[in-house]
Amino acid sequence: MASVLKDDARKLAKQYLRDHGIKQSWLANKLGITEPMLSGRLNGRYKFNADFAVAFSKALGISPDIFLK
Repeated sequence: MASVLKDDARKLAKQYLRDHGIKQSWLANKLGITEPMLSGRLNGRYKFNADFAVAFSKALGISPDIFLK
């Protein structure tokens, strides 16, 4: 099955957080996951899939389109 996410979705997510001064601890709390789990998704240890991209976007109140091909 083809991925609907851009190849650099993780990098885009990390850059968004950096550009907007959003702490991973705050976002992890908002997502209901641990900070190490969020870090793992952003750094490739765990899957950064379409479901997570939507949850990430919803938690920040942004469109998931930045992650989609």
